[in-house]
Amino acid sequence: MTDRICGACGAPVGPDTAFCGSCGSPVAPVQAPAAPHPQAHGATSVQHGASYGGPPAGGPYGAPGQGGAPWGSATPQGGPAARGAIDALLGGDWRGALKAAGFSVLAMLALALVGVLLLAAGELGVREVVALTAGAVCTAVGGDVFVESSADILGDDEFFDSGGEPFFDGVVSGSGSVGLLPLTLTFTGLGLLAWLFLRSLRARGVHGGRDLLLQGARTTLVFAVLFLPLALLTRYRIDEVDAEFAPIDRVGVSVWSTLIGAVLFAVATTGLVWLFSRQTRGGLPARLAAVRAQAVAPLLGALAVLAAGLLGVVAFLVCSLVQNDERVAQLGVLVLGAGNGALASVLWSAGVPLGTDTGLGGLGIDLGATADSVDLFTFTEESAWVWLAPVVLLLVLLVVATVLTVRQNSVAEARREAFRFAGALAVVAFAAALLLRISSEFSGGVASFGASGSASATFNPVIAAVALGLWGLVAGLLGPVIATRISSSLVTRLRGRFGVAAPRPVAPATGAAQGWQQPGGQQPTQQFAQPPQPHPYAYGQPPPPPPPYEQQAYQPQPYEPQPYAQPPHEQPPYPQQQPLPPVPPPGQ
Repeated sequence: MTDRICGACGAPVGPDTAFCGSCGSPVAPVQAPAAPHPQAHGATSVQHGASYGGPPAGGPYGAPGQGGAPWGSATPQGGPAARGAIDALLGGDWRGALKAAGFSVLAMLALALVGVLLLAAGELGVREVVALTAGAVCTAVGGDVFVESSADILGDDEFFDSGGEPFFDGVVSGSGSVGLLPLTLTFTGLGLLAWLFLRSLRARGVHGGRDLLLQGARTTLVFAVLFLPLALLTRYRIDEVDAEFAPIDRVGVSVWSTLIGAVLFAVATTGLVWLFSRQTRGGLPARLAAVRAQAVAPLLGALAVLAAGLLGVVAFLVCSLVQNDERVAQLGVLVLGAGNGALASVLWSAGVPLGTDTGLGGLGIDLGATADSVDLFTFTEESAWVWLAPVVLLLVLLVVATVLTVRQNSVAEARREAFRFAGALAVVAFAAALLLRISSEFSGGVASFGASGSASATFNPVIAAVALGLWGLVAGLLGPVIATRISSSLVTRLRGRFGVAAPRPVAPATGAAQGWQQPGGQQPTQQFAQPPQPHPYAYGQPPPPPPPYEQQAYQPQPYEPQPYAQPPHEQPPYPQQQPLPPVPPPGQ
């Protein structure tokens, strides 16, 4: 039974019904009684509840209740913390994302413009310079250059004249694509993107979790969207027919490959910032944080080895400027391809060959494939000075390995660091081989005839990883030997400059003597503590023994009572609890 009825049709309704089941009219709940008057102190308070079936008291019908929503409506679950991922993504720091992505793309455009102007040497127009500049930036994130061409071929040409009927009439059409990364632009843009992304995290106090993921997604989206107009600017149609551009109709950079490459590079950059930045290391899982602490120094050493490849680029540039005449164009190549030259020189110096493969086919028949390689011996045939490249690489590896060694606290830890250094070199060599890959594909046909071909030039990533890993292992094992031969002052300066590795936590052996501590966790006084070493000792050598203990004669001290230790009979009595004041009558 219920005492609620519909005011429109008089039908009975349930206690929790907001609308009548017969006529559909809203059912007004019973109004709550007025709030009681203030009661006197000490009087018994009477709680007046709402009538059965009515809404909670506290406001008129339809007014928001305690949950912030009208009675009868769905209560929001979780509040602002449970808003959707889309709302959180759209309501974040888009200004910081635009700043990080925009300035990195602008830096790539400026550097590409300088390189294109040096290569063109004033022989190209504004439209060609704009297309080439945008194309260089798009290819820096993985965009593939495409070329489309077509030409009319008549059967009565001299080449196709068979003395009778025309051999064929038709249109020759072809297309091709080339994939190449100008790594100078790539490293410049992604390095600036990582730095600005990290600054945006510091400005907002983001250390990890969902906020970091959303900010990385915003930066990635803005970075990819900025490449869409650049990819469209690369489309260039050649209207003039001359001896230089006769077979080409249209060139450009693929939009899809550019956008996909921009997303992948941005995700990789923000992921590396999350993994190796000091700003976000507090939010890493415990195991991942431990791996990061052990891997940061070897990875930095491996990157320093690859950066030493710039020495080979400078040497090649000097020789090229002396022997060749087009010096301005060579500077343009240096601006766009210095990163490629640095990585390739390190791999060549380590003995990794550059493999080239070409293949042709037509009418379903494989016309043949050729394979060749370019290695260190190819360059030594041109100049004997190239033999210095492996020597310089070994010296750089030994220097880096020695620095990594002196950071450790023992020879055993230094040997473990050697294996970590070898693994880091293998990882960066594998990535460098993938970045240096050059590929091209083309196809064409006329009438019923068609042909296709492909060519590629790449360092084998597995061979590169194994070769650099072996070089790093040898240098890492020689690091402790060199570290024990250098002076203690140099070791101290190196440890002060590059830091000291954190010691590995070692559990104390059972029954081993442990350091004495005073009660309460206090450390012993300087009289009983071991004095510090006055002079540094050579790396790898055991520390000098502590000075011998001199036994002192026992001297009794007179007893003096401490002021804070009073006898029990002199301590003040414990204060007694005062009685509570009487409760006033209800009338007052």
